[in-house]
Amino acid sequence: MKLIEAVNANLAAQEMSQQRLPYGLALAVVKVKRATADETDFFLREERALVEEYADTDENGNIRMTGGGRFAIRGSAQEYEKKRKALADTETKIDFTPIEVTAPAEIKPALIEALDGFLVFREEGAK
Repeated sequence: MKLIEAVNANLAAQEMSQQRLPYGLALAVVKVKRATADETDFFLREERALVEEYADTDENGNIRMTGGGRFAIRGSAQEYEKKRKALADTETKIDFTPIEVTAPAEIKPALIEALDGFLVFREEGAK
């Protein structure tokens, strides 16, 4: 599994954990968050180091933002993107058995996609 897949699953689980969920689904979401926490922490640390390496700073040493949550790049944007992609594509192994859960009444498709490989959603009444 790629590191970014674990990070995306963690982010999706974090988003879902803000909702009231049936117990079985809530428990599965917590298990996904826990299983992907170390990979997410690692990714965020390494990504921050890349940002600090490539970001343009103001006279006080603060990262200059350009809007939309983006930062101004000092040097080669292509080199930054290449290193960030290499980080995201780093292979990782998570010892996690996918959990079959009853699908919630509504869910964003992006969450289903991010949790693929961790949660197997089944419609209520489906066998």
